[in-house]
Amino acid sequence: MKKQIMIKKEYIAQMVLIIGIITVILILLSGVYILLSPSLSYLPKYFRSVFAVVIISYGFYRSVNIFNKFKYKEVKQ
Repeated sequence: MKKQIMIKKEYIAQMVLIIGIITVILILLSGVYILLSPSLSYLPKYFRSVFAVVIISYGFYRSVNIFNKFKYKEVKQ
């Protein structure tokens, strides 16, 4: 017989939150790297700036979504 592994929903929610936070951090760091990195100097400055601002804005958007999602779940419980 197979043993079933039971994982509580709270643990899954915490794992999703941690993965979401790591994703946001990586997105924000990627945007800053694109903006400030000398290794990308072959790209036009305006393109780098616009692209970096879009990436950083997306990072902030994701962070707000994650914050609101978990804040709503805490209020609901």
